[in-house]
Amino acid sequence: MSCPKCFAKTKQIKHGYTAAGSQRMRCKLCGCRYTPNPQDQGYDEEVRYQALALHLEGLSLRLIGRLLAVNHQTVANWINSYANYLPPDLPPSILEMAALDGDLADILALEDE
Repeated sequence: MSCPKCFAKTKQIKHGYTAAGSQRMRCKLCGCRYTPNPQDQGYDEEVRYQALALHLEGLSLRLIGRLLAVNHQTVANWINSYANYLPPDLPPSILEMAALDGDLADILALEDE
């Protein structure tokens, strides 16, 4: 294990853990703190797809958050990021449905109008 700043291989000591649980190291020569083998943070893609599927089924963002043990704002961010992948030529009724955060009955009422 070597320091990424001064490339020293000696005097490398353990210096706590990151939020993801990876071991942090500190170089006693230059004081640089680094993580030699960082772990990935965030949620699996499967949880994101489940949130999207539940949203398309008409569940609210808060309910999806409770079911998946994720903050509702995180779910909203996922939904908004997936909206960027929608084709630009969708009918307005589908775009309105994608923007809503409500019950399925509310979505169906909008389609009837």
